Amino acid sequence: MRRVLKRRVRSAVIVTMKSGASFRCVLFDHDDQCLVLRNVELLTPGQTTSVDGELIVFVADVDTMQLV
Repeated sequence: MRRVLKRRVRSAVIVTMKSGASFRCVLFDHDDQCLVLRNVELLTPGQTTSVDGELIVFVADVDTMQLV
């Protein structure tokens, strides 16, 4: 998986978590366990909310990731 993610570093993506939360962001960095997301917007129906700073999520909690 590392090779797959490495090609997408600094790409705009939408990350959907297993909890149902979705984020539009830039995949800034990663390792085997975590993704580092920047320029994050929380996506909710009819609204987006900016998130300050970096958001670090566990890969195990990610449901899908889509290139934008």
